[in-house]
Amino acid sequence: MPKLKEIEIKYDQIKELVFQLDLEQKLSLIYDITKDKKYRENFYAYAQNIAKKIEIPDMTEEELDDFLHESA
Repeated sequence: MPKLKEIEIKYDQIKELVFQLDLEQKLSLIYDITKDKKYRENFYAYAQNIAKKIEIPDMTEEELDDFLHESA
């Protein structure tokens, strides 16, 4: 398995490779990525920053559900 951290790969190269995958392979890749603990932590931080940026207040799960349905 190549060590990607030691070689320079451009985003467009990765994008082109992913576009060549069939749907099942793409879904499997997404599943593997989202299972990574670091991904979950980074995504949570990213989502929190967006919420702060657009000034969404802290909400309970029920309030958030109502908010999302109103905004849809």
